[in-house]
Parts: sequence; C-alpha cells; structure tokens
Amino acid sequence: MEVTTQGFGKMLPKTIMKRKEPEDRKKSARSCFSKSESAAATVIIAVLLLALAFTMIAVVKLEYVPDWKNDAERDHMYNTLDEMAGVKTSIDILSRLTELNNSSNYNISVTVPVDMGGGQIPFLEPSKSDGKLSVNTERCAMTIVPNRPALKIEPDNFTIECGGITCYSENRQYPNQIFRYENGALILANDKSSVMRQQPVLIIEKNETNESNCTIRIHAVQLLGKRDSTSSNTVIPLQLTGYKTEPVYDSDDDKNTGRSINAFNMTISTRYPDAWITYLKETAQDQGLNGTDYTVQYLRGSGHVRFSFLPNGNKTLERLCVNKTIIGVELGSGDSFDYNHIPGLIEKVKKLHYFNTVSSTEVNLSYLKDYSSSSGVDFSTESTGEILSTYSSSSYYSHNLNGNPLNLTFGFNNSTKLEPNSPSSITLIMIYQPTFKNPSYQSMTIAGKVLPTMTGNSQNTWYLYNQTTNISSISGPSNLTFNLKINSENKDRAINIDYLAVYLS
Repeated sequence: MEVTTQGFGKMLPKTIMKRKEPEDRKKSARSCFSKSESAAATVIIAVLLLALAFTMIAVVKLEYVPDWKNDAERDHMYNTLDEMAGVKTSIDILSRLTELNNSSNYNISVTVPVDMGGGQIPFLEPSKSDGKLSVNTERCAMTIVPNRPALKIEPDNFTIECGGITCYSENRQYPNQIFRYENGALILANDKSSVMRQQPVLIIEKNETNESNCTIRIHAVQLLGKRDSTSSNTVIPLQLTGYKTEPVYDSDDDKNTGRSINAFNMTISTRYPDAWITYLKETAQDQGLNGTDYTVQYLRGSGHVRFSFLPNGNKTLERLCVNKTIIGVELGSGDSFDYNHIPGLIEKVKKLHYFNTVSSTEVNLSYLKDYSSSSGVDFSTESTGEILSTYSSSSYYSHNLNGNPLNLTFGFNNSTKLEPNSPSSITLIMIYQPTFKNPSYQSMTIAGKVLPTMTGNSQNTWYLYNQTTNISSISGPSNLTFNLKINSENKDRAINIDYLAVYLS
C-alpha cells in the first residue's frame, strides 16, 4: 500500500505495506502437493501390480496350464474308459437276461450315459474338449468255417455282422484315444495300435476224462441299429435293448449225419487287429493249446484276423458251439427307435421258433436258423415272393431238382416249448432262391392248413415268403409240421433255402 502526503513542503518517502500470509495456508499447499504425489505413487504401484499379475497369469498359462490341461484330459480319458466299460457290462447283463428269459415277450432296455466333454480347468481354462460317439459306422463281422473232412465240397460257412459302438476323443493336449466295443470286446486304440481292455466270450474247455479233447464255445454279440454318430461335449444317452439269445451252430447236430467236423477257421473283420491277435494267442496258450493245435494270422490284404483250430494237432476238437445275442442300440432316449425295419427284430413282441426235425438227413437245419442280416430284410411285409434285390448269402440248404422233386416235412419234437401254448394263427417266414427261371412250385401246408405257394420265378434271385394262416388248437409240438413240395426238373437245376422260421400268435 502506497501513501503520498502533499502540502507540507516536502515529499515524504513512500511506504510499502505487505500483507503477511497465514502459516496454515502454507501448510495446506504443502499438504495438497504431498497428496498429489501419493496418488501418483498409488497409481504407479497399481499399474505395476496389474502388470505383475498379468505376467504371472501369462507365465502360468504358458508354463503350467498345458500340463494341467493334459492331466485333466487324461483323467477324462480314464472316465470315458470306465463309461465304455459300463456299456460292455450292460450288454453282458442283457445277454445273460435274454438267455435266461428267451420265452418272454417283453424286451429289456437300459440307458447308459456317456459324458463326451471333459478336461476343463476352473477359471484358467474352463472350456471342455469334445468327443464323438458312433453306432455301427465301422464294420465288425465274424465268419466261422467248419472243416468237414468227410465232405469233398466247398466248406460251409456263416457270418455274423456284429456292428459296434465307437467313442472318439477330440483332445487339445492329451493324445486322442479311441474306445471301441465290438463283438463282446472293449478295445482301447489310437492311430497306430490297439489293446483289448475287456475280453469277449471265447471259452476253450478241456474234457475232464480226456484232456486231449476240447470243446470251444463262442458267444457273439450282434448290435442292430441304424448307422449314427454325434459330436458333443455333454452327456449322450446310449439306449440298449436286449432282444434274444439264439444258437447259431452246434457241431453236435452233425455227429450222426456224416458231416462231423475236426477243425474250423474263425475270421474277425475289424479295424483293430492288434487287440484281437494278442487276445486270441493268449487265450489259446492259457488253455493249453500249442503251436500244432492252432494258428493266429493277420491277413494283410484284408486287414482281418484269422484263428484256425488245426485238424492234426495234439488237441482234438470234440465240439464247436456258437450262439449270439441280438442287442438293439441307439443314440438318445430311444423314443424314435424304428423296430420294424431292423433285420432280426421281428421277434420284438413274438418269439420265433425254428424247426428241429426234418424228413431228410441231407438237410442241415442250422443253415436255416440264420440269414444275412446286413442285407436289410424287412419282415414287416406279407408276401408270397418279395424280391430281395440286395440280399446275398454264403451258407444255405441247396436241393438239386434234376429228376429229384423236393418233398420235405419240417417239425418239432415233443420236448419243444412253444409260445404261446394255444396259438390261433401261424406265420411262416422263408428266404429262398431258384437257380433257374419259372420253377414249378407244387404245394405248401402247415399244421394241416394249405398255404399260398411261392411265386418267385426269376433266376438266381432271393425272395422273401411271409404268410399268416389261422389254425385250430394243436395238441402238441409234434402236430405243428410244415410240408413243402416242388416238382422235379429234367436239367441240373436247384432251389436254395437260406432261412425258415415260424412264430405263433
């Protein structure tokens, strides 16, 4: 502040006055600056901590998560193997139940869940790996060729189309695995090799009184259902339904017919030969067979595996018995399962009966109990001669009509149990093939009732005969007979019959 005084003769010096700042204001300024510095330091520390955290997460993801993911997917593979073992166990139980309860009209079903997704790590890698579950997309078949030394003709053989269930993993770290169920076996495989984790039923029994004789029992499993597959990382239900267990071949049936066997070949059509080769060798060795009794071969041209019981070894084949269980299989709950168009399931609600007596010793009844199920025969259509354009067969009864008419009577012995006990109708099912044009079919009767005759007239064409007729009550199984007559020819011509069965209602 400046003050000037005039009128006193001289000028007084200027006086400058300054206001003094309060001390507490200075302190406040210093405090604000200090706080600003503290906030900046906090931000810097936070940024550094975040950077450190991100660095640690990056290090963990790069260095540790792959190993953890590998371990988690490996654990998931063990779980999948356990679940596929549960599939095999369920099929084994259904097989046993159908064997014990073959007269029942009720089928037994079970649903097995298969978890296709796994290998997740919480927070760090929560995503699941995928998997693929397939039904009947890979072929598995078993062909049996009995060796009959007394017959100088082509050996008889029969093939069972087994089907299979396959689970493929789609891992991100752990090597991918294949879990395969086929013909009673559970196989673990990768792209290069395969091992059998659970075994099918192939039993070699020694004779208690003569250990050089043995009986071989083979139990096949035929999975019927449409080709299907699905990829997922969730749980997929697998529907299994047991239909029946039936005999396929028994060498005891041929003992008194001059068709006895002393050896046989069994060929497995499979994509997993390593597992089958090891299993067949170990089974034979464990039961006392040596190198002169059997061979196990890998057929490189086809990729199949062949087990041969040899005729001149130390062991003698006393009996060969083959049966099979039919299991329906479907992905899902089973609500859309189409029974009518799946081969072999006409017995879904009715029991099939196969004739066990015949008027000629030349007829091998075991040939008439099985048919080529892979050819897709639809038994839901009634016909006197429906063309089976895709059908083929390698084992069937053939009758030469050259001056030799066909006149056969099929029946049942009194020990047969027929279901139901008092039927009101009979359905006859037959698959047949003329080897020439326009055969002269004569007559057909069943339980005393006349049936419409067959109408198939084309050369080398397979036909389906499926007809139902009403009957009065029959007093016993021996009264249920079927008679078939076909006129003779003056040339070398034959009629082939591949399948013959009846069901009662």
